Amino acid sequence: MTTNKNRPIIQSHGYNGSEPTRICPHCGKEKPLSEFGFRKMEKSEKGLIRNQSWCKDCR
Repeated sequence: MTTNKNRPIIQSHGYNGSEPTRICPHCGKEKPLSEFGFRKMEKSEKGLIRNQSWCKDCR
């Protein structure tokens, strides 16, 4: 089985009708995933891309 190393892992909370949402642990607001950036985790998990935990406003 082959895996796509550039495919992000999305940790979502709900769905607002147009895209998945998640809750920012800093401000506590539920926001669409487009309000969160991505980060590469190269050392612990080779080439893995994940969502930032804090929203763009809080970062």
